[in-house]
Formats: sequence, C-alpha cells, structure tokens
Amino acid sequence: MPALPALPVARLLALACLLAFPLSACVAGQANPSAGRASELASLVSRSVACKAGYPRASTLDRFIAAEVARGATPEQVAGARSTYVTVSEAETINQDIQPQACLPEERAAVKERMSRIRAGKFDAL
Repeated sequence: MPALPALPVARLLALACLLAFPLSACVAGQANPSAGRASELASLVSRSVACKAGYPRASTLDRFIAAEVARGATPEQVAGARSTYVTVSEAETINQDIQPQACLPEERAAVKERMSRIRAGKFDAL
C-alpha cells in the first residue's frame, strides 16, 4: 500500500479528532497540563457566553496565566496554554456560529456557577 502524503494525513487526523471528541480533547495534551486547563477554560467561557450564563472579565486570561505560573508552569507551558486558549476560543466561536447548540436551563445553571468561580479568580477546579 503506498504511503499517503503527510499533509493530507494530518488534515484527516485533525478532522477525525474534531468529529470524534470535543475540541478540548484534541488540543489538550498530557505533556502540558496548563494547556489542558486553558482548553477547558476556553470551552467554559465560550459555552458561558453562548448560554448567557455570565461573561468573563477582560483580565480572565491574564489571571489564569498568573495562576498557572503560581502552580509552577514553565515559560513553555505558559506559552502553550495561552496559545491553546486563543485557538480553542476562536474555534468554539466559529463552531457556535456555524451550528448553534441550545442551552438547557440545567446546563445554564451549572455553567453560571462555574463562571462565578472563574470571575472570582478561582481556577483550581479546571
């Protein structure tokens, strides 16, 4: 069987990942726990906005990064976390625009409660 060119294979893998798992599972790696938490934070913030369950503060990302540094994240992990947050946020926004997902009252209440902790600067639950 002939080998497939690397670029189409990478695209196929990325597409499979997007279809099979939530976006956060695709970008969160075990090698960088900060990126995993950043991905979860971005997904939570995006869902919160979509559900009208609370909006992040302008300083949310900076406060999250400061919390990661306090946890002992390396500069590389911090850079990866920042990049992951931005990437996931953009992708979640695009996905919500293309295929909006309804928000049930139970989900709205749960997201609102989690966002209140995030707005208070408590990132330890991520």
